[in-house]
Amino acid sequence: MRIRPVLSGLALALGMAHSPVFALDLSEAYAKAQKNDPRWSAARNNYEAEQESVAIGRGALLPSLAAYGSFSENEFESDLGAAANTEFESTQYGAKLTQPLFRADAWYGYQRSKAIGSQAEATLRSQEQELALRVSQAYFAVLSAQETLAYAQAEEAAFGRQQDQAQQRFDVGLIAITDVLEARAASDGARANRIAAEAALSSTQENLSAIIGEAPGRLAPLKGDAIFVKPVPADPDAWAKLAKERNPDLQAAMQAYNTSRAASREARSGHLPTVDLFGSYNDTDYDVTASNPLAGSSFTTQNGATTSVGVEANWLLFAGGRTYAASKQASYREAAAQDQLTATERLVVNNARTAYLNVAADAYRVEARKQAVASNESSLAAVQAGYEVGTRNIVDVLLTQRVLYAAKRDYADARYDYVINSLRLKSASGQLSEVDIRELNGWLDPNASIVGAPEKYLEVPPTATPPAGKR
Repeated sequence: MRIRPVLSGLALALGMAHSPVFALDLSEAYAKAQKNDPRWSAARNNYEAEQESVAIGRGALLPSLAAYGSFSENEFESDLGAAANTEFESTQYGAKLTQPLFRADAWYGYQRSKAIGSQAEATLRSQEQELALRVSQAYFAVLSAQETLAYAQAEEAAFGRQQDQAQQRFDVGLIAITDVLEARAASDGARANRIAAEAALSSTQENLSAIIGEAPGRLAPLKGDAIFVKPVPADPDAWAKLAKERNPDLQAAMQAYNTSRAASREARSGHLPTVDLFGSYNDTDYDVTASNPLAGSSFTTQNGATTSVGVEANWLLFAGGRTYAASKQASYREAAAQDQLTATERLVVNNARTAYLNVAADAYRVEARKQAVASNESSLAAVQAGYEVGTRNIVDVLLTQRVLYAAKRDYADARYDYVINSLRLKSASGQLSEVDIRELNGWLDPNASIVGAPEKYLEVPPTATPPAGKR
């Protein structure tokens, strides 16, 4: 029976720093995905299958050799009477070698097969980038869910202490019941958030497991001192230009257009004649078995071998409109492929520009979120001090704590968003590869663990002097 992955996530979220358990890093996850992901395996097999199209198309232009043979028992009944009847055995065998001299349909079919092979190659590169992006997204989604759970647990613990302290102070008459109810509501909400975070972690781990083919276990998290900078070059037009030159999806669309164009010419060439050079050898043997060999002499005189060399031309003048309809159909498909190429180019350019703007914004957002955490920590300290002297109430404390944990979660999300959007920018520009995975792997610390947020809560003894207005 498989252990629910949330159990390992809970252990991580509890902040077991420097755990001796082996940590799976991003490069290892990517290697496992290359070996176990069925979508990637299917993409490689499709690529290999399409590469055979080139050999198939070339074969129609190369010589072909056909061999044949037959044996039959025959009975000939002559109109001249029974005396002329003959029974004989017929044996024939031979071979024919054909070399196409002019076959426009075969030539354009060969061009189409080459375009299909190039399209398959571009599609495989796209699938390779897609695999790297899927693994990275799933990996960092688990880290994000673990960190969210850690903060949810720390928040639940902090609010639980607030509730306990509020109850103790109420019991000795220092505060009103409303403060206890507020603390209890906050604690219940934090518990619900923690349960939702556990479910989210389980879901993200299952997603990663489906890609790498095994339970992910403990993951190496991002280093705390990772540097987040704007992408270079700092120009969306430069990234758009690079995408038009290198994006594999755009290259696949271009080859799809080339494929449809060659198919259109192949269909139109059905109106043209075909010319072949051929050489053949045929051996015939009639063996008369009747008792009247004279009657069978007309057959036996045909025994012998025939060798032929020549040129053969064929021209299909009318095929019920099939050739015309096929040509028209191929023309429409060529126009559709051209429209799809235009749409893909616009999408690729838009994705590259958007990815650049997102990464550039993320670089600033990470720093802003980090500063927000520091500001909210200072705010919480001030609110707690005010609560201790009676100038602030418990609602203020709970709200400030909630805002602090939200700021910490936003900071974590901003860091992960930067990483993923950086990979999307690489992918949009056609540059994402295993090299980028190894480089990103250097941002991880296998010896670190996801640690919950520092617990900031107010410790006020129940015998302390009650705040003003609460006596």
